[in-house]
Amino acid sequence: MLQADDLALLMSAEGLFDFPPKLDQSQDFLSSDREFIWFAFKDVQPIGFVSASKILHPDKNPHLFVNELATHADHRRKGVATRLMQTVIDFGKAEGLWPVWLAAEGDDEQAKAFYRSFSGHSERGVVVFEWE
Repeated sequence: MLQADDLALLMSAEGLFDFPPKLDQSQDFLSSDREFIWFAFKDVQPIGFVSASKILHPDKNPHLFVNELATHADHRRKGVATRLMQTVIDFGKAEGLWPVWLAAEGDDEQAKAFYRSFSGHSERGVVVFEWE
């Protein structure tokens, strides 16, 4: 798990993200006690990451929402994403941030098949609305 002093490392891994990380947002993210990011490495090179957020509700126990999971194209289908996702699940259980949940795009069959491969999951017919 990256910490507040890992800003340079996060910024150097821009190829893993959809867009280049923004310095101020990355700094705030790493400094937050409700935001988490884990990197996977091959040697010293970041090859994957997963990020998650602690979600609070007045009437429920805190839980963990997985924001994004990514593996560099050269390292896919080698267990990197599985290890990252298992790390999040283990962290959520250990920290009492349960359940761990995420939303997958309805037409992303590869992602849905990957997430279905984890035991103990439940799948709901959720509709997601987005305002852009």
